[in-house]
Amino acid sequence: MRADSLTQFLTRWISLVFCLSLGACALHPGNGQLNASNDLDEKFSDGIKQSDVVYVGETHDDPAHHQYELELVRGLLNRKIKFALGWEMFDGTQQSSIDAWESHSISLNELLAKTGFDKSWGVYSPVYAQILELTEKARVKNVALNAAPELVQKIARGMPLSTGEQAMLPNGFVSNEQAFNHFLGMMGGHPGLSELDQRRFFAAQNVWDQTMARRILEFKRRTPTVKLVVFAGRGHVSDGYGIPFYVKQKANLRQLVLLPKGRLDLSPGQKAI
Repeated sequence: MRADSLTQFLTRWISLVFCLSLGACALHPGNGQLNASNDLDEKFSDGIKQSDVVYVGETHDDPAHHQYELELVRGLLNRKIKFALGWEMFDGTQQSSIDAWESHSISLNELLAKTGFDKSWGVYSPVYAQILELTEKARVKNVALNAAPELVQKIARGMPLSTGEQAMLPNGFVSNEQAFNHFLGMMGGHPGLSELDQRRFFAAQNVWDQTMARRILEFKRRTPTVKLVVFAGRGHVSDGYGIPFYVKQKANLRQLVLLPKGRLDLSPGQKAI
């Protein structure tokens, strides 16, 4: 593939991964579908209480999914469930800025400006900021999970990494051909895209997923009694692959994936892992 065509495809791929919607999650046998009200019904609340990590697989441009996340956080607070909030939307290099905001050294607006959130993720919904405000008032810890976007883009382009960038790569995780084929299915058909390019994009996707898995594992090692609720795109958590797939390789954590259905029906599919 020509360099200019590869750059155009890379731009489309990053946009696709950000906006990916995969439909309803396969349900764990016997779970059925559960509804979540503002304060969580008993059965749904029990499922969350029994989990170590709870993923909400959102479609980034669906406002109903953001509203669902807001109501979920409110419900957890109302039930006095001890939790922290992990964000795909912040990368690990931005954790110090989050810490500064949580210690009241900077304002929320300064945090959003300093991390570029207001010009990137913030364009999807103002609800993200509402959730951050809510967690700050309740002293809920916010955790940056993602890999630095510059690192991911260099891997997708096949560019050499510096020593410092090499040190940022997650290690000890194992992928497989089933995961690669699942990734190709998410991507859809792209005539003219070589297998080398496909492998590079898959490697970049793995850096996203494995970095987030590593940070989830690090958080749970530090604070094993605190539940971690993770907001991430559906492509990172569904169909048995992505972040939960890699977390499971290193720890026997009880993981729960919630996938809000769509713009009008917020009954989540649920899968226990």
